[in-house]
Amino acid sequence: MLTRFVLELGRKDIAEGGYPGRERLFSLLGDEVRRVAEEYSLARENAANLVETLGAVSVILFGRAFETQYIEGFPKEGIIRLAECAMFREGASPDISPGEAHSVCMAYVRSAISSLNPRYSIEITMARCRGDPFCEMIISPEKEPGGSPE
Repeated sequence: MLTRFVLELGRKDIAEGGYPGRERLFSLLGDEVRRVAEEYSLARENAANLVETLGAVSVILFGRAFETQYIEGFPKEGIIRLAECAMFREGASPDISPGEAHSVCMAYVRSAISSLNPRYSIEITMARCRGDPFCEMIISPEKEPGGSPE
């Protein structure tokens, strides 16, 4: 159910100014991600921690469809690769376009990482909804003003 609700926030008419509270809802979702991480004492200090914590909290909030099959984490960089995507499954949400699913995915993972540890960011480098064979997300330290990482 939560997946369907979040996907609705990606609908073009909502994402492109049709619903002014969209950013606030993603912010609240990020707050919930942080609350769950705190409740379960999940680590959030570095990229390796964030990869594991994001995966665990996503399963808690959205169910097993968010299980992460491949993760690799180092203190300065974490990589998540998904062969399947809970937000973009063939036939699961025929009224949600691939672009809308991508918009929601980006908003969710960015709000989650920002809430878990604002010193880190996440970049989606590959996405099934953009035609790639799998999804890939990289978590790394935010760059300081001037271009160098922390």
